[in-house]
Amino acid sequence: MQMLGGQVDSFGDGVSVMSLALEEKHMNPNGVVHGGVITTLMDEATGHAIVTIRGLEKMAEAPHATIDMSVSFLSGARVGDELVCEARTLRVGRAVAFAEAEVRRRGSDDLVAKGRFTYAILQKRSG
Repeated sequence: MQMLGGQVDSFGDGVSVMSLALEEKHMNPNGVVHGGVITTLMDEATGHAIVTIRGLEKMAEAPHATIDMSVSFLSGARVGDELVCEARTLRVGRAVAFAEAEVRRRGSDDLVAKGRFTYAILQKRSG
């Protein structure tokens, strides 16, 4: 998230909210935000949301990693827009966790993107 220039606005109880003020570096050749930027924002936010359920201690013992994602891009965003991503944990099991995220322009109810993310909970190898 640091590489993109975004920030964590809030997190707790299975929810994480992150935001990103769009700059020229985030744009594709057509002048709209690159889908990879939106996907990274969503991946970070869903990962943080899951941490609020699992806790930092469990993360140190068995971190989680994205193993699947599905993202739908519904509208574009441009330089000067601020994206807000709200992520929610759906379920955390022993080996897999699930979360979803929605991205909107700050001050608008219109969806920019919506996604579902699956994480493997990695077990430390002994030896």
